[in-house]
Amino acid sequence: MTSFHKGVLSAVIAQILWGLFPIYWKWLDHVNSIEILSHRTLWCAVFLSLLVVLTGKRRAIVGRVLSSKIEIARHFISSSLIAANWLVYIWAVNNNHVIDASLGYFLSPLVSVVLGFFIFSERLNVLQWSAVILAAMGVVIMTVVSGVFPWIGLALASSFGVYGMARKKASTGPINGLFVETLLLVPVSLLAMMWLFDNGDLTYKFSWNQTDLLLVLGGLVTAIPLVLYAQGARSLPLSFSGLLVFITPSIQFLIGWLYFKEPILLASWFGFACIWLALILYSFALAKK
Repeated sequence: MTSFHKGVLSAVIAQILWGLFPIYWKWLDHVNSIEILSHRTLWCAVFLSLLVVLTGKRRAIVGRVLSSKIEIARHFISSSLIAANWLVYIWAVNNNHVIDASLGYFLSPLVSVVLGFFIFSERLNVLQWSAVILAAMGVVIMTVVSGVFPWIGLALASSFGVYGMARKKASTGPINGLFVETLLLVPVSLLAMMWLFDNGDLTYKFSWNQTDLLLVLGGLVTAIPLVLYAQGARSLPLSFSGLLVFITPSIQFLIGWLYFKEPILLASWFGFACIWLALILYSFALAKK
């Protein structure tokens, strides 16, 4: 198997695992979303620390970042953004809004295109502009016809898009970066769990029952697809990697619709159709690069 094929396999498996996340978090729908997020960041930092400790190069990179106030500030901003993204996503899944959450990850590449234009003065071609306009039309249709503003999808798309923009300025790769981000969130996570404990709302019982195990393994579940995708992306062209990102929201959409039986309004179908057409145009734009 060539390095390209290994890269495709690793990246696709990562996207499939991310797509299956709703099923995992749904097993924890009896747990407060803040507690789930706190455990996710805490245990993700623990598991990723093993990769950092075992690799001299990673230790050097992380050490350099943690010794720089500017780098710490940059990573604190990105950690706040990813934490907000995770919190909205966990809440959405556990409150029967998986389809709304999938909308966010369908839109996030297009949000990144718009941010690139306004923040980094990146030029957009006709296909990219057409994709952005079509996606905007889809959101307007969903809002006007259904009367419900798709805040979950837009919150996820915007937070993830701005997160990607913030990560552009960071000196760390995806694995080292997420380790630093979750490490910076550990004190906040511990304070949140202490607050929940004081209010009698902490579900974690330190007894290694099913819920405790799922909360702890949430960190590993977060880390594994990231490691796989980071390894796969090394040997893949950027345009090809960009096309693979649509695997995750497609799986999420199907899980919400077919597995969790979430209803989809007619207006939502029209809105999604515009967004899917926009993604087809975006894919053509990527393929031309």
